[in-house]
Amino acid sequence: MQLKSYLLPFLTLASTLTATPIASPEKATLQSRSADGCFEITQFRNSGSPHSISATVAFELVDRSKNLAASCRAILSILPTIVTAEFPTYCNDSSVAFGFQYKPPFPGYWLSIAHIYNNNNTVDAGSVWAGRDVRRYDNPSGNPNGDFDYLNYPAEFSVAYNRHVQELPISTLAAVAPKPTA
Repeated sequence: MQLKSYLLPFLTLASTLTATPIASPEKATLQSRSADGCFEITQFRNSGSPHSISATVAFELVDRSKNLAASCRAILSILPTIVTAEFPTYCNDSSVAFGFQYKPPFPGYWLSIAHIYNNNNTVDAGSVWAGRDVRRYDNPSGNPNGDFDYLNYPAEFSVAYNRHVQELPISTLAAVAPKPTA
């Protein structure tokens, strides 16, 4: 009972306080999504292959606002045949990376994509839940080696992104700038 009488005023005070943000020495700007702020994904697939233990996650990515096009893929020899790829897995354009992971707290697969540019000071990043609808393709020939699993998800979709711009202070820029040589 005495502990309760001591804690109650502190808990009441704590519930009325609000956190005050502390300014970072570096400026950062998070820009909201715009109509242009989408990665367009086509030819998406995550499946095994007939007569193989290999599985592939692959897709084509376009961002029309940045005139960006990339091919992304990860191939693994695994069972079961749904590929997960740690972020960052780089696409054919090394300024674009993705991850495809299963997250138990939110059961299902998540596709995360990031595009870094502007001297590594700007990142467009977004993710989408790809569900957990794993299905089995049964080879009609009856050969069980031709059967494989696949993630039942549309082949074309959009991934909205947020833009994060890192603005370094002038003193930091001067410290990392190359020194002129004589």
